Amino acid sequence: MYLRNTEYRHIGRWPVRLKHASGRSLDAERGLLMVPSCRKHDESLAMALSYVRVLAGQNRGLPPLVVLAGGPGAPAISSFETGFFEHVERFSEICDVVTFDQRGANSALPSLDSPVPPRYDFDTVLTRETFLDVQRASARALSTYWRERGVDPNDYNTIESAHDVNDLRRALDVPMINLHGASYGSHLGLTVLKLHRDHVERAILCIVEGLDDTHKLPANTDRHFHHLSELARTDRNLKGEFPDLVAEMAEVLDTFERNPQMVKFANQDTRTPAGKFAVQIVIGNALGSIRSIRELPSFVRQLAKGDVATLSRRVERWLTGAGIHGMQLAMDYTSGASAERLRLIEAQRREALLDDSFNLPFPFVGDALGVDDLGDDFRAPVRSDVPTLFCAGSLDGRTPVANAEAARQGFPNSHLVIVDGATHETPTLLLDLQTSFLCGEDPRVDRLIRPFAFNPFRDA
Repeated sequence: MYLRNTEYRHIGRWPVRLKHASGRSLDAERGLLMVPSCRKHDESLAMALSYVRVLAGQNRGLPPLVVLAGGPGAPAISSFETGFFEHVERFSEICDVVTFDQRGANSALPSLDSPVPPRYDFDTVLTRETFLDVQRASARALSTYWRERGVDPNDYNTIESAHDVNDLRRALDVPMINLHGASYGSHLGLTVLKLHRDHVERAILCIVEGLDDTHKLPANTDRHFHHLSELARTDRNLKGEFPDLVAEMAEVLDTFERNPQMVKFANQDTRTPAGKFAVQIVIGNALGSIRSIRELPSFVRQLAKGDVATLSRRVERWLTGAGIHGMQLAMDYTSGASAERLRLIEAQRREALLDDSFNLPFPFVGDALGVDDLGDDFRAPVRSDVPTLFCAGSLDGRTPVANAEAARQGFPNSHLVIVDGATHETPTLLLDLQTSFLCGEDPRVDRLIRPFAFNPFRDA
């Protein structure tokens, strides 16, 4: 099926029931939307997007709340039955709540699955350079596979997804929507506000990824770990064992650079030497996870003592998994970074604790994937008078509070709430405030507190 660039097809909708593990459930409807794959052309192949709509328990005359999943490529529809279920319960008391699986991922068709997962040489120490070589080869195979089937990875970018959101609004037959976006969802939400602001009444943007924030600054990550180090120094659970967590992390990394340690996989008969880069990648995964952050001091001390059991499990998951989904590769590469930000990353990375490991491979696979950067016009700051609630966590190492502060400069009708003790997440602690905001009330607080402590340290 081909569609004109201003066309969409609403195939239909049918009743479903969303079931949570707790036994609670919600009545909903599921629908299917066909949208153009590339609106830059007069006509292009259609792609299929599924959506779910939970109807409001009480009609208060509010626009539907469209929830934009993160990732990019995080499962949106299934999240309504898992981690986002409680949010949907609360929001649907006052308005319809809608989400969709974004183009290229999950239930969307086509879904840019990779036919060739990354293949690493387990006999040698993996470095930044050899990791990128493997990722480029995988991206090249993915590009060839999909282009041979008539699918252009260039069609998977945030501008097209923002137009998908507007087509979803049209299919719902409503003049206005509200937005809720977290992480990459905030990135997409900002793009919707840039391109379709006349159809957005209010927006909630959490753990904010601005349009030039896709590739992260190593200096911000270092500040994050210095903050954690200060918390560890005085945390009662750690018994004074960590006077300088950052210095201990740096010493561990130096040790693994000089003397890589052999790790053994549990699920296959494989051993591989893990060097500094592997440890940087594993620690980098703690940037957004509350569980990993709570375990960080104990994990670092394990490594300092030569205990690589936990490291082995994490390296195995990283090196033997399916790899990075093609939709995420394309979306993050096309969003890209300004020349100034790339210069900052390059200048900062060589002295940074984790180098730029948390950005890999996204800035370096575009040529292999055959996709184009969206350019600086796309990344220009968003300016909008749409009332917007920004939310951030003080312990978020992926999207720091500074991101929300910068994005907010273009929003005169905005408010920022910081949750002390929150990481890269949208805690239910915010639900009362967010629900009131959607009802038109101005937030009356700037900070909320969720107690944080590291997991107790037990010296073996």
